[in-house]
Amino acid sequence: MLSLPLSRFFPAFLCVLASFSWQSAGAAEAAGQVFHNARIYTLNAAQPWADTLAIADDAIVYVGDYAGAAAYIDADTRQTDLGGKMMLPGFIDTHMHVGDTIPYIFAAALGPGMSPDEAIATIARHATAYPEQNPVIGSGFLGAAFGELGPTAADLDRAVPDRPAIMFDEGFHSAWINSRAMALVGLDADTADPVPGVHYYKRYPDGTPTGWLIEGAAFNWVSEKLEVTTADSLEAGASEFLGTLSAMGITAAFDAGMIDGGEKTLALFERLVAEQRLPLRVVGSLYVNTVQKLATAAVDLADLNARFNSEFFDVRTLKVSLDGTVEAQTAFMLEPYLKPAGHLAQPLVPPQEATAAVVRAAADNIDVHLHTLGDGAVRLGLDMVEQARRSHPDTHSRFTLCHVQIVNPADVPRFGELGVIAQSTPSWYVYDDIALEFLGEERLQQHYPLRSIAAGGARITLGSDYPASWIGLDGLNPLFNIEMALTRRPPGDPDFIPQPRASEVISLSQAIRGYTLDAAYQLHLEDDIGSLEVGKQADLVVLSDNLFELDPYAIHRARVVLTMVNGRVVYTAAE
Repeated sequence: MLSLPLSRFFPAFLCVLASFSWQSAGAAEAAGQVFHNARIYTLNAAQPWADTLAIADDAIVYVGDYAGAAAYIDADTRQTDLGGKMMLPGFIDTHMHVGDTIPYIFAAALGPGMSPDEAIATIARHATAYPEQNPVIGSGFLGAAFGELGPTAADLDRAVPDRPAIMFDEGFHSAWINSRAMALVGLDADTADPVPGVHYYKRYPDGTPTGWLIEGAAFNWVSEKLEVTTADSLEAGASEFLGTLSAMGITAAFDAGMIDGGEKTLALFERLVAEQRLPLRVVGSLYVNTVQKLATAAVDLADLNARFNSEFFDVRTLKVSLDGTVEAQTAFMLEPYLKPAGHLAQPLVPPQEATAAVVRAAADNIDVHLHTLGDGAVRLGLDMVEQARRSHPDTHSRFTLCHVQIVNPADVPRFGELGVIAQSTPSWYVYDDIALEFLGEERLQQHYPLRSIAAGGARITLGSDYPASWIGLDGLNPLFNIEMALTRRPPGDPDFIPQPRASEVISLSQAIRGYTLDAAYQLHLEDDIGSLEVGKQADLVVLSDNLFELDPYAIHRARVVLTMVNGRVVYTAAE
């Protein structure tokens, strides 16, 4: 459970005393805030390092040395000596689910390393601790741990026999419900699979659902009917979670799908913006994972953008899930799985219709974010972008393939050739025993080829996919992800076998760009944030240590000291 109350992070927003207006050379305006004696890594190629930064109102007005800042300082300027600490642009999480984390802050915290008995015991303790929670909710279990049949309603009944319960797996690509929930929503042997073999209910030989629901169309309606997300749970969750983001230095995020709460979640974010309680910029998306949603995607996204297009909450990206996960056996592969023998998952959406939606987005200059985990999905996504660019060569759309877990070597150079951003989650880069068992050694060697993709000229961006985390809350932390991008090992463990291929590690500068300037580019915000330059918004983070001076396996131990968004402090660490 998260336990970082929002009030901690808004003790008193920095009062900026001078309004900002662009000044011609030699007409310096007094700054409200000056940070000096810092190691400032600017991400500005023309000026990579500085030691002083000045802010007026919400924007940066000076970056350089302290002597040069004198023209911006008057009696009212607040000066902060950072004592040699490191300053970076604020971290930008390029793929997470802010809206779909908030309802689960008070959920049972399961982990993919738990055995079935451990998961059931954890859920039972949670149900006892939260007697008012109805349905009982949780997340993080690993379906593969339960064997080929998967988790069953009877298993969950052992933990929660008296009220409905629903658990989501570690990737939020399957759900597990108990008998009470099944009866309440009316799921039985006569219930047809939404998309047989793609979005479906695991069944016993007689056709009765087991309680394991595979992919979104099979469980989103169940979650909705059980009222997993309520206005009260959203408000309580926001009060806990938003401060946690600030404490980790996250100043902006791409929300890859506000799925569960629907209008209630959108209303929450609208209210947070109006009340100036949203301490980060959120670029939202329309999440599409069925053919029915594809058919109305263009109209639905236009409607959302018309309603939500403020500086801090802007819904303007088309997100299409082309496949699922290896552990749920829904990742779309070019060749069959080794286990179960001969299994070949299909795309979550029909390729022809999905391609048409992507081409339409290119025509409308809409950014596109494609969930592509298996090598089949990656190739399909690249083919879609190629067709979109051929049809609309002058499009301003930016195309991102997210996760890129398994990439066939033939497709690696296509990212650079097509100008496709490769987005990934380094906290997943722990030796993948499940992929080895299900897919074999050859495809294990094709995991996350970020270094090769970048060498081909493509941008790479990093994010957490939180709450889909293999290492709990640490998976949200940019410093953990940066370290694991450099090591492909668990944090702080140089002796652990690396996730193949070890040669695909990226450099620290690449990892920082993936969380800052290139991340801003993905969100179409590089003119406003992502680097510390005059004229850009004052989104920044101060760290306890200079990452370039740390052993790579110690990066995750660095602490966020201060987080600023739009010129106001949203987090300061306790002394």
